Amino acid sequence: MQQHRHLAGILFTDIVGYTALMQENEQKAVAVVKHYNGALNKLVKSYGGKVLNYYGDGSLCTFPSAVEALNCSVELQKELQSDPKVPLRIGLHIGEIFFEGGKALGDDVNVASRIQSLGQANTILFSREIYDKIRNHPELKAVSLGHFDFKNVLEAKEVFALANEGLAVPKREQMSGKLKAIKKKNTRSKIIFTTLLSLLIAVSGYFLYSKYFQKENGATEKSIAILPFKNVSVNKEENEPFCVGIALELQKKLELLGGLIPIAPQSVAQYHDTKLSLMDIASQLGGVKYIVQGNVLRDKDRVKVYVSLSDAATNKELWSDDFPGEVKDIFSLQESIAQQIASALKIKITPDEQSRIGRVATESAAAIDAYNEALTAYVRLVSAVHPLYWDSLPSDPKLYSDYLKTLSLCDNAIQADPSMAEAYVLKGQTYLYSINDWSAPGHRRRLISDSARMLANRALRIDGSSADAYLLLSQCVNTRDSVISYLKKALVINPNNFDVIRQLASKYAVYDPEKAIPLCKKAIRLSPLSLFTPTVYKDLGFAYHTCGDFQNAELYGKKAIELSNSNSIIWIEAIRVLTITYLHWGKADSVIKYANTYAGREPNALYEIAEAYCNLKNDCAKAAGLYEEMWRNIPNRSNIHRWAVALSNSGHTKEAKEKMALADKEYKAGNDTLSYDYAGISAFKGNKETTLKILRQFRWDWGSPYLIQHDKLFDNIRNEKEFREILQKALDEKTQMRERIRKSEEEGKPLN
Repeated sequence: MQQHRHLAGILFTDIVGYTALMQENEQKAVAVVKHYNGALNKLVKSYGGKVLNYYGDGSLCTFPSAVEALNCSVELQKELQSDPKVPLRIGLHIGEIFFEGGKALGDDVNVASRIQSLGQANTILFSREIYDKIRNHPELKAVSLGHFDFKNVLEAKEVFALANEGLAVPKREQMSGKLKAIKKKNTRSKIIFTTLLSLLIAVSGYFLYSKYFQKENGATEKSIAILPFKNVSVNKEENEPFCVGIALELQKKLELLGGLIPIAPQSVAQYHDTKLSLMDIASQLGGVKYIVQGNVLRDKDRVKVYVSLSDAATNKELWSDDFPGEVKDIFSLQESIAQQIASALKIKITPDEQSRIGRVATESAAAIDAYNEALTAYVRLVSAVHPLYWDSLPSDPKLYSDYLKTLSLCDNAIQADPSMAEAYVLKGQTYLYSINDWSAPGHRRRLISDSARMLANRALRIDGSSADAYLLLSQCVNTRDSVISYLKKALVINPNNFDVIRQLASKYAVYDPEKAIPLCKKAIRLSPLSLFTPTVYKDLGFAYHTCGDFQNAELYGKKAIELSNSNSIIWIEAIRVLTITYLHWGKADSVIKYANTYAGREPNALYEIAEAYCNLKNDCAKAAGLYEEMWRNIPNRSNIHRWAVALSNSGHTKEAKEKMALADKEYKAGNDTLSYDYAGISAFKGNKETTLKILRQFRWDWGSPYLIQHDKLFDNIRNEKEFREILQKALDEKTQMRERIRKSEEEGKPLN
């Protein structure tokens, strides 16, 4: 007799505890079954399915698709929560079925039945095959429960639970069902081992706690570094971008897991083909606990990825596995790798995290290759451009050619798959590097920013949970609140994104040190050795400076300088921040010393030197000459009122009034009449009420309450009682802030 086989979504249901209920209360049991049968028949039909078999307290149904089967399951469980409640468990799988004697048969029917047996009341469980079909449906939130060895099923099956609101998600240790029997171990040996272990813990527990858990973020953190994967493909050169891309994408998936501290690839890239031991690498990366290594073998459209997880301190391998598949399925392979690493480290993956790590960016092998080639070119471009001076990209023909090539490679990826959100983000990030300088014309900056914004929004229409798209948007807006809003959205999605955290910390450093300091420290923990790490130390120093902790500001400012290449713009920026710290601290000689180290390369250094002579050394004639030299080099520089103060205090009254009038006009034209500098202009001109009105509502950001104590702009109002009261209140608030920060650091609170 011919068997008619077809592919279907297979759904098994079972009423939990029905037999016991029938014995206890037959009338209630009948009402429960009637409610169940009525809801089942109605909903299965409405979702295009068929009820093939009834089992009294359960059923077998089929659907034309996995999505329809799951949507029906959700609605069924929802409806069965009304009285009389039906404690139903549901199991789903997808595969071939055939019929004999009117019965639906097949191995896949058996798998669905086994999965259902694991369930509890109000649960929906399903196989990896179902999950692969619904992974790009954000309305269906799933979480992996691990692999199970079912009776009469050859291979272990990964089982997922639907975690939508209102549904129960069973705990693995509480699950039982139609599983293979586990051989009993020697009970006596187990008791002896357990007793010895308990004694050992009792004796050593205190010492372990003292040594590790009292240290801030010490042994309790699960830090992990993914070393660059080895390319063992037949055609190594051609497949190198693909190999690099696999490790970077795995990194992104692990970053999405809040229970891990994954070291950023910017710090790990240097260990490509390293001969260092895992212990040495871990030490250099700040004491990382776990190391991931791997290799990639690609042959045309087939790929095999080998991955291992090791304890860095002992070099002991904790887990390893091979992941074979097709190139087009690489994102699914990477998801499986991330899940198994999390499982090995006992990291719980939330439904939202599962949804994000399960996202498939593209199933086009051509798009994958084009994107990885563009990504490799972008990384090279950033490494070449970032340390240099502001106008390096437009003025360097080789760099500009590389920039245009990277854009072209991004276009290739978009053309290969227009639905690949990552390609749009990468193109937008590349665009922004062409205006990463002070000299870019305003119209060009606006054009590039608008283009990058459009690309970011296009990416978000494809993938609404793209942290990188929100990061890109943050770089295309002008207001501080908008920048922070986009960065915070990105941080919610990816709590371990180094670039998001460092840029958010940089924004907070100016006005909210209590937020900036822990963010800076987390950024440094995530990337202790990258090209960008000195910038984070610089921002950390500035954050301490903002709250008046000048000792720590000096410490981290010098650390930023130490880690920077003296030929880089990062080095200049780090010295400038340290110079500003000394200026607000009142250390004139240190200001002059450090500003002179970069004065030959950055004309703005003369500004800090002039400020020191004018406000700290009281040599206003010297200051006026320095200001004049600086404005000669930078004619359109703002803040000409600083020069006016030096002129006024060195006897050049008429010229001082002219320049002060220009400054007054500039601030009014820019509608910037509530700022520190406009308060100073008003004080200099004798407008006491205007000055006090501004200062009453001033936020006292950056180091303003320290600068104002010796700023000659405010000399005309310095002895006013209200001025002194306003300033003292600001200083008291900074003192309280420093105390809160100190207590938080002493308590060793986890990094936010």
